[in-house]
Amino acid sequence: MLKTAKLFVLQAAERAGGCTMVANSRWRRNRLLILCYHGVARADEHLWNPQLYLSPALFEERLQAICRGGFNVVPLGPALQQLHDGELPARSLCITFDDGFADFYSQAYPLLRKYGFPASVYLTSYYSSHQLPVFDVMCSYLLWKGRARTLDSGQFGGDLGRVKLASGETRARLTALIRHFAASEGLSSSEKDLLLSRLATELGVDYGSTIGSRILHIMSADELRQLDPALVQLELHTHRHRVPLNEELFKQEIAENRDYIARITDGRKRPVHFCYPSGVTHPGFLPWLDELGIVSATTCEPGLSSRRCNLLSLPRFLDSSTVSPVEFSAWLAGFAHKLPRRNLVHPAASASGLI
Repeated sequence: MLKTAKLFVLQAAERAGGCTMVANSRWRRNRLLILCYHGVARADEHLWNPQLYLSPALFEERLQAICRGGFNVVPLGPALQQLHDGELPARSLCITFDDGFADFYSQAYPLLRKYGFPASVYLTSYYSSHQLPVFDVMCSYLLWKGRARTLDSGQFGGDLGRVKLASGETRARLTALIRHFAASEGLSSSEKDLLLSRLATELGVDYGSTIGSRILHIMSADELRQLDPALVQLELHTHRHRVPLNEELFKQEIAENRDYIARITDGRKRPVHFCYPSGVTHPGFLPWLDELGIVSATTCEPGLSSRRCNLLSLPRFLDSSTVSPVEFSAWLAGFAHKLPRRNLVHPAASASGLI
């Protein structure tokens, strides 16, 4: 009901010129919009998880909307400095991608180059150095691919018996069950991959073809090295996509992540910008990030940034296939920032990590 009412307000505001007025205002000039993306589908990922994936056509429509609206896409580091100095260009925004999935290299990067738009990739590095599909999300994807079938939950320690996979709720419960089973059994990455292969076979999914397409893989070191450093900045997202509450483990995650990025960039890049995995934040993280020399940290809380924002708790707008064109345009203008918003539950917030 709230979403319907909001769309009505946004459509009315657009027709009346309200969005344009906000976009041209001094208020918007002193605000930075940071857009958040996860993936641009290589195949059907946007149908499996429309909250995290866009089709290539829809992503290009977003870039065209940015062009038509006369918005300035600024690299993250310079944009934050300009925001602090009160020197932001009019209608400024940044583009960020979380995780560093291989579809960024094959799908998003060519479009960003076409339009000349810079972007920051918050790279989680474990699966970049271990070229296997990301276990948690591949579990979910395979269950969705096999949604016309049934599966015995008992093989993973469940008590649901043989269940139909047609329901999204059932698939979510089974995904959590399989993740818990793998963790409780202490499975290694290669053992988890064997589990995925067996699961795919049982569900009638061609796992070899899925792997060959590099769906739900993180970019390899070679792919990362081929990205134009003038266009794409690699930043921090922890090594294992985890934010432990233990200070030593938390700092180790970032140190390993930073070391990996330094190695693949031959020491030319020392990342200083961070993104909280799954949008999970905690007040205790802020002093630890400060001690590590982190300049900024982005969340998944929707909003535009101003000079008053804590640089270690910056808001972003999570774009997805579920966002209508009018809503996207309203966020570009800054108009949507002023409307009531529900507390955001990040699509991956239930996961402690991607591994």
